[in-house]
Amino acid sequence: MINSIEDRALSEHRGSALLMKKANGKYSILLPVTGTGENGATPAQLDKTAIGNKQATSVEGRQENPQKTIPFFTHRDNINVLEAIKGETHDFLRLLPDFTGFKYSGQVSYKANNTDVGSLEQGEVTITPTTSDEYVENCYDLVEDTVVFTSAIDEVVNVGHTGDSANKVITLSTNPSDATISASSDAGTIATASYVSSTGALTITGVSAGSAIITITASKSGYASFKRTILVVVD
Repeated sequence: MINSIEDRALSEHRGSALLMKKANGKYSILLPVTGTGENGATPAQLDKTAIGNKQATSVEGRQENPQKTIPFFTHRDNINVLEAIKGETHDFLRLLPDFTGFKYSGQVSYKANNTDVGSLEQGEVTITPTTSDEYVENCYDLVEDTVVFTSAIDEVVNVGHTGDSANKVITLSTNPSDATISASSDAGTIATASYVSSTGALTITGVSAGSAIITITASKSGYASFKRTILVVVD
């Protein structure tokens, strides 16, 4: 008798991720992605059939190290991350939910895909490997968790520059909940931002007509920081 075997199956939502090594030596999330890229490749098959062989025979040839193509959603925050590292070589870790993974180094490029009717804006990160993939049985101590915003944050906010219409209040929350939040504007003469930790309120104030980018950063000791941006249009 042959007993039936129930094998393990790992669901991607329980811990799969594409991570990049940071300056502190830990790996943390590069950016939210909808795939992690393949690891490993099938070796080339070299034919060695000689005249007189009754069937074709072959031997294993070189194993290629193909590029990793990783889909992501194209928006300001993700593109900013990729613009900062495009053309550079970095160390990456593909993490699986059981804390196994694959390490490799590679050079980064990206593209924004065509916009289709009824679809989301997406792009592709391409990592051209400079080393072979290395299996790691236990990645737990290599990984640093990331602070994330759990509240909705608009990509674009419109405000006035006089009276009550000059202020827009957004309530922010994070995981972990005790993360430190800071906010800054790239054009303080057009719009400013201030955050009050006791209430979790981010107040955006229009100063004069124009536009500005507000950058909100969540950070906590022992965690990788996370950023979100808002385009503020002052009428």
